[in-house]
Amino acid sequence: YTCQTDPFNPARIKEILRQVKFRDDLTIDERNELEQFIAENADSFALTLKEVVSIPGVTLNLNVPENTMFKIWIHQRPLMPEQSKFYSKRVNDMLEAGIIE
Repeated sequence: YTCQTDPFNPARIKEILRQVKFRDDLTIDERNELEQFIAENADSFALTLKEVVSIPGVTLNLNVPENTMFKIWIHQRPLMPEQSKFYSKRVNDMLEAGIIE
C-alpha cells in the first residue's frame, strides 16, 4: 500500500501516526484531534521518498540575475565517516526515487 494505491489503509495510517512526533504538552483531546486529522488526510503524507510525486508543469526558478558570478571552486571540509554514510544513503534514496539525477 502507498499513498497512490491505498492511502487510507489502516496499517499505513498507523505507520504515519507512529512517525509523527507530537508535543508532550498536548491534551488528550488535542492529540486525538490531530490523530483524526492525520487519518482523514492520510493521502497527503508520504512514508517514503518513492511516494513523493512531482507536480506536472511545475518548475523551480531561482531568479539568478544575469552576469552573476559564482565561485567555481568551493572548499569543503571532509566528512566524518558517520556523516558520509548518512548523506550517501540519503542521496542514493533520492536517486533511486527519481527525485534527483
